[in-house]
Amino acid sequence: MTSIIKNQLVKHLSKFTKNLKPEQISLDVLKGNSKLQFIEINEDVLTEILELPSWLKIKKAYCTGVAVNVPWTKLKTCPIQIFIDEINVDVELTNEKKKAPKSNPLGNLGDSTSYGFINKIVENMSLYISSVEINFDSDVFGGSFMLQRLSVESRSPGWAQVKDLRQTRITCSTSNRTLMFKQLSWHLLRIEASAKTSKNEQRSKINAPLRLITSGGKIRIALKKNATDGSVIHARIQTILDDILWVATLPQLRSAISFASYIADLVKESQKNNVISTAHASDNPFIKEADKSSDAKTTTSAYNIFHFDQTSYHLHVKKIDLHLCDDAHTASDYPPDWDIDSGAMQVTLHQVLIDVYPKAHAQSDRSTWMRYPNPNPIVTWFNSHLNEQFMLLGNVEDETTKQRLERCWPQLIGFFVVLRVHDLTVQCVSDMNTKKDALTNLFESERHLHSLPSDQQIVHVEFGTFYHPHSDKLPVPNSAVYFQLGPFTVSFDERTTRWCCYVVHALSSAIEDGNLIPEKDLDVRPPTIKISLLMPRLVLNLPGPFTDFNFPQRLVASMSSLSISSSPYDFKDHKKFISLYRKKKEYPEIKQRLSSGKNRFHLSTSPVWIEIDHGPQTKGFPFLHDVSFNGIVAIDKDQVDVLVEPVEDISIVVDHYQFLQLTRLGDKFTQFFDQLTLDMKHYNMGKPKSNVRVDFLSAIARIRLYIVLTMGEIPSPYDQSAMNNFNHSFMDRLSGRSIFY
Repeated sequence: MTSIIKNQLVKHLSKFTKNLKPEQISLDVLKGNSKLQFIEINEDVLTEILELPSWLKIKKAYCTGVAVNVPWTKLKTCPIQIFIDEINVDVELTNEKKKAPKSNPLGNLGDSTSYGFINKIVENMSLYISSVEINFDSDVFGGSFMLQRLSVESRSPGWAQVKDLRQTRITCSTSNRTLMFKQLSWHLLRIEASAKTSKNEQRSKINAPLRLITSGGKIRIALKKNATDGSVIHARIQTILDDILWVATLPQLRSAISFASYIADLVKESQKNNVISTAHASDNPFIKEADKSSDAKTTTSAYNIFHFDQTSYHLHVKKIDLHLCDDAHTASDYPPDWDIDSGAMQVTLHQVLIDVYPKAHAQSDRSTWMRYPNPNPIVTWFNSHLNEQFMLLGNVEDETTKQRLERCWPQLIGFFVVLRVHDLTVQCVSDMNTKKDALTNLFESERHLHSLPSDQQIVHVEFGTFYHPHSDKLPVPNSAVYFQLGPFTVSFDERTTRWCCYVVHALSSAIEDGNLIPEKDLDVRPPTIKISLLMPRLVLNLPGPFTDFNFPQRLVASMSSLSISSSPYDFKDHKKFISLYRKKKEYPEIKQRLSSGKNRFHLSTSPVWIEIDHGPQTKGFPFLHDVSFNGIVAIDKDQVDVLVEPVEDISIVVDHYQFLQLTRLGDKFTQFFDQLTLDMKHYNMGKPKSNVRVDFLSAIARIRLYIVLTMGEIPSPYDQSAMNNFNHSFMDRLSGRSIFY
């Protein structure tokens, strides 16, 4: 009896394996236990099952051992358990022509028209793998992907472990739908990739590998299926990662860019060599498009709580700690007067959320999106953008096209990507001589100062592109991007700016060498962009030495909001501002580009005020009184035009010590920009010159300057009593002084 079962197993498993013999199978029928030793998998069959692209070729795949436990008497409540020791797969990156696809071996394993007890048993199986290692190799690159202690289990709707499998499904008899929940988890994930110095170099000897290591992680999969045939209607996939620590050097990033370029070339080459298949995605019997019947009104309360109406993908990372380092030690790589030895910068992100909705209704209120606050200004802006696009696209002479557009517009579908970051910190560049106490932040959020609600993120980015599901000939709205940031503080640092320019040059050179820059001749419409900065603060440290306590130390510019938009909807609110510069006769070419240029951005601020203080914990004194600004920025290939106009009169208050510090600040910026000019000449050595011209216009009606002069004897900087009382109010400082304007 046992030998007959073994021979049948070998007969069926031989479709997927190579050289499988009955002696490799250990079987105990009554106990439901079986073991297989060292199984070599058929590479061609595995490639067809996984539907890998043509530029990926499996060279070898095997597992050291498989154990199966089947609870014959408890199949309704307990899962079949599969234990695998190790899985090793060797993959080659190649540009060889792909063979014609064969029939899928899984195609005849089941009847797609029925969904019964056997299907549910297979879906509820639990899988446990000690380690999975995938090694990929090519003439230029090599690397590996490793997972340790991988498990796949059925879970409850609240993602808890269950003792009864019937708790992992929710079926609604009214809508004939079933919800099922699976969780994939692991304890260690390691990704490694790097370039080779020679074609025959082994992967273990690759220099400067690019490594990404994470600790625990899990993927939660919720499926909505048809209870009759088992076809998948919608899926919600959540990837949850713990802390990620990534220490990356510039050579590693260059290697990553080169690797991306190599993959892009393989993809382009494979698209030429691929055998074109006429099968459509909807022909797959296991995946069906969502039907139009609504299942919201059902009698199952649990189903109503956990059901979802669209497919979505989600990524949640608890913390990302990124360290970018420069380990180049060649003097020729650096510009003249370089004083940053082995520079490094740290970026810390907390609670990173990425959500992808491939087929969402474009004009939906997004109330069913995961962890999405609704309503919010972003939803309002997207709806305004779509309404504006409908008015523009509907202004056509063809009456038939106009009627079809009006009929199909309510069914408009959007592909949306949402990126949110709960908190963000960027440190200034440090080098080998920087002490820990001297580390400062270049960018720092201020959510702790403003007591923001927990659902409001420091960074919120949304991208949306649109299409008509039933027609590809109708005009579609322009894609849109909304970027919201704040509240935050940015501290200007000269060394960090120089180092960032050096890093950008190094990476841009690698991108140019890898031919990753998109072609400029492509007729692609730029997306409509809206940038909203909430409560931004800019801090400029005034130059020292501070031998006298009267000298201020910082210049702080603050505002409630800053808006930059390329949407025509935002331009309509400022017709008065646009008509103002049209009346003037000066600079007709610049004003023509500002009024009718393609890449135009409107700028608008809330009242801006600038204060001068003596440090972070001191009270500031007014320098610039509240004034709002409007502006237009027109960007062309080699031309940038800027027009800025204050809404109110500008009022400035300055005293003797502030004026001296502002003069020193001007000298400091002059030297800094001269240094940047020399740096750019060094970076662009041997390259054609790019003459980008920037024209700046400012229409200021009136400026009021208040000069505060001291009456009487100026306090001595050595007077300790005066030094202890320097942080007094502005009105106290004005006592005994005269104001001239």
